[in-house]
Amino acid sequence: ATHLTEVLRSHADELLGRQDTQKLLDNLAKTHPKVVEELVPGTMGLGGVQKVLQNLLRERVSIRDLLTICETLADHATMNKDTDVLTEFVRQKLARSIVGSFTDEEGNLSVLTLATQTEDLVRESIQKTEQGAYLALEPNLAQRLLESIQETVEKIAASGYHPIILCSA
Repeated sequence: ATHLTEVLRSHADELLGRQDTQKLLDNLAKTHPKVVEELVPGTMGLGGVQKVLQNLLRERVSIRDLLTICETLADHATMNKDTDVLTEFVRQKLARSIVGSFTDEEGNLSVLTLATQTEDLVRESIQKTEQGAYLALEPNLAQRLLESIQETVEKIAASGYHPIILCSA
């Protein structure tokens, strides 16, 4: 049962279809009809909402607070239709609940950060196309960067901490 639960969590984004998204919105509409009316189809299509929810699930971010997610999308989707950018706005709005599960008893959060030059290099190497964004780094450099991050993350995990990388949007 534990293994099955883990498999479902790992692939939740792939399991969430349009019909499932519509059911989630229908349930929210029972208690908050105006939010759903404003969002779908007025501001965003069902497919866009689905993509944002899938992005969150892929990152293992809970979508239980669907009201906050929909309100955030309604606020920002009029200005931007990029689902990756909209997901970032939602992530920022859900920050307290996302971070809450990673803090210790004293409320401290242990994080890793990238060197400023490295973060700048990665940010400048992101190429946006109609199909989405991708990282356009020289392959050997990208490989070294990934290996270094993986090595550090493994050390942190071995120390009993949950590895979290804190970076700019």
